[in-house]
Parts: sequence; structure tokens; C-alpha cells
Amino acid sequence: MLFLAIMGLIVFLLALFSVIYARQTGGGWKFLTLITVLSALVTIYAVVKLPYWPYNQSQQSTRKASSSTSTSKSKSTSLSSSQVVFNEASTKRAAATTKLNEENILKQLQSNYQSIGTVAFTKSTKTYTITPTNKKYVKSLKTIKSYPSQNQKAITTITSNFKSLSKSLKKNLAAGYTIQLLQPDTTDKTLLSVKDGQIITNNFK
Repeated sequence: MLFLAIMGLIVFLLALFSVIYARQTGGGWKFLTLITVLSALVTIYAVVKLPYWPYNQSQQSTRKASSSTSTSKSKSTSLSSSQVVFNEASTKRAAATTKLNEENILKQLQSNYQSIGTVAFTKSTKTYTITPTNKKYVKSLKTIKSYPSQNQKAITTITSNFKSLSKSLKKNLAAGYTIQLLQPDTTDKTLLSVKDGQIITNNFK
């Protein structure tokens, strides 16, 4: 706009001098007058549009602010989308890690308790269940349950071992996992269950 204003001013001055000279010499001055008027209008328009005026500065600031806001919104939207993808990937990795740890714990328990029974894991309730099958162990549990007052030491030993095992599950997996021992010759009656190191069910008594 500055270049246009300068050029318009030059043309205006030249046209103005030409009109004055044509009037003095009797030449055709009407066309030159039209040129003078047009150049004056162009010059005025260019000067008004110069960025130095407060009005134009305000408009430019508004446009810049609008552009900055749009860019920020675009970046924010892009960031939000990336964050969602990242969170989904993190959740999937965490779930896969948890599943692997649960399976490893199950294999370890099955190995440790294979001499006394079977071990199963229920995902929905986060419960590891030990089912006694060894005849000698089954007989011992029945005796302890039938005569609890005479077998307090054995009961204390069993409950202490299960509490330690439960604390180990909490440490290696997370809170909320239960380890339970079923009553002999049953598939749904709990003899002892411990969660996060705390006894939930104790049917020895």
C-alpha cells in the first residue's frame, strides 16, 4: 500500500501540473482533470489502508489473534487425538502385562501345590482356588476341621501360610486378588480364603 500511495501521489502531482499548464495554454484539460481526480482517489485509498493507522493496527491484531487461536485449536485437537491413541495403547499394554503376570502366578502355584491338589484361576473374581486332592492332605484337613480346638497350631500354620501367599499376590500383581482353599471333597465350599493379606473366610473354626 505504501508503494501505491507514493505512485498515486506522483501521478496526481504530474496530472495536476498538466491540468494547470493545459488551462494556461488552452489545451485539452478535461481528460487530464479526470486523471488527476482518479489518481487523488487512489492515493487517498492507499494512504487510508497503510498499516500505521490505529484502526488498521487493530484489525491486524484481531486477524493475528484469530489466526493464533485457530492454530492453537488445531494443535490442541491434534494433541488430544494423539493422547487418546497413546492412552489406548498404554491400556492395552497394561492389560497384556497383567494377563501374563496372572498366568505366570498360576503356573507357579500349580507347581508349588501339585503334591496336595489342583490350582485354578477365575479371572472375573480375581481368585486363585486350591482344590485338595491328595488323600493324606485331604484326611489331615478333615481331621483339623473336625477337631479344631486340638489342632490350633496346624490351623495357625495354614492361615499364616495363606496370609503370606496373599501378600505375595498383592505385591506381584495388585490389590484385590483372593487365594482360597476349598473344603475336601467339595467344589464350591470354601474352607479358607484370604484377600490382600486379610482372612475373609475361615471355616476351620
